[in-house]
Amino acid sequence: VKTCSMLRCFTASRLSTRLLGITYTQSRRLVRVPDPYPEAADAPRFKGMEAYFPCMAQPEDGPEPHYQGVVKGYKKLHSTELFSCQLGGILPEITLAYETYGQLNAAKDNAILLHCGLSASSHAKSHKENTDLGWWEEFIGPGHALDTNKFFIVCVNNLSGCYGSSGPSSINPVTEKHYGTTFPLVTVKDMIRSQFLVINHFGIEKLHASVGASLGGMQSLLAAALFPDRIARIVSISACVRSHPSSIAVRYVQRRILMSDSNWNNGNYYEGTFPHRGMRHARELGMIGYRSGPEWAERFGTERANPNESHSFCPDYQIETYLEKKAEVFCNMYDPNSMLYLSKAMDMFDMSVGCNSLTEGVARVKCPVLVLTSHSPYS
Repeated sequence: VKTCSMLRCFTASRLSTRLLGITYTQSRRLVRVPDPYPEAADAPRFKGMEAYFPCMAQPEDGPEPHYQGVVKGYKKLHSTELFSCQLGGILPEITLAYETYGQLNAAKDNAILLHCGLSASSHAKSHKENTDLGWWEEFIGPGHALDTNKFFIVCVNNLSGCYGSSGPSSINPVTEKHYGTTFPLVTVKDMIRSQFLVINHFGIEKLHASVGASLGGMQSLLAAALFPDRIARIVSISACVRSHPSSIAVRYVQRRILMSDSNWNNGNYYEGTFPHRGMRHARELGMIGYRSGPEWAERFGTERANPNESHSFCPDYQIETYLEKKAEVFCNMYDPNSMLYLSKAMDMFDMSVGCNSLTEGVARVKCPVLVLTSHSPYS
């Protein structure tokens, strides 16, 4: 094959080919076809993309995470007794952050345990000690789904979280250093057992209801299985009785992205540099599944963030800038190690553990159950 600058030239012994819709059959002749993309005579021989990637800059002195100060106005239950975890770990003591809404009646039978999702704090509703809007602000209050004129709602920050409850960012009283990844792996069962320490603290024998979404929905189901005589009804939203392989796969990749950040340092970053990039990208991946395909299309389509700028590998489309900005906010408000621990607990969730089958495991739930989920095939 021979190539010309303004013409495409081909030679062959018996060349038969189709180019630009025309068939040529020649015998050792020069065939010249006009170049569909002609260049000026003085055009440079090479013009590539500008190799400038500001999105890859790793801030050395960027904002320090402030997750320990994100919430305020919560109460703490401190237990000095050893806490044995399901997988064999032992904590010398635990602290649990919790908030309450409404009043506990004299019979102590109007309590609702509201379980947190993966990244939620105990601040589900604004109150006088913390007027910031809560993560379930519109569902809690007089006349709302969780009616504070009728019910006493208790919300506990998950064990291994970072908003007041014991977790990897807490100080180990034995070593007087941050636990980091020496914190034992915890399960959904461990979280429920710790939450019932708070319920016992109020002298509540039986809950009116156990309510939660996502990780919280897993907890509401298992709580009813573990304590069938102490829960009258449950509401489980967008949860499951066993984690699906696709969900496990996504959370696995999230963890690997975070752990691949050299600043993660095997979980020992509290006295060093925060693994900012890994945390941000892990969150970006997770956020993709929080909305359905049609919703992403309706909200962003393929609109570019700045049509006047050249395309690049950095955030270019509006959906890319959205993911980056939202993840940026989150990664400075949440402990990366807590994300590892809680997401792993979700992976390990399986109602059949300790039973002969999944059916047997679910059959432990004796109370009425309200299950809410999405019917979208894209969820």
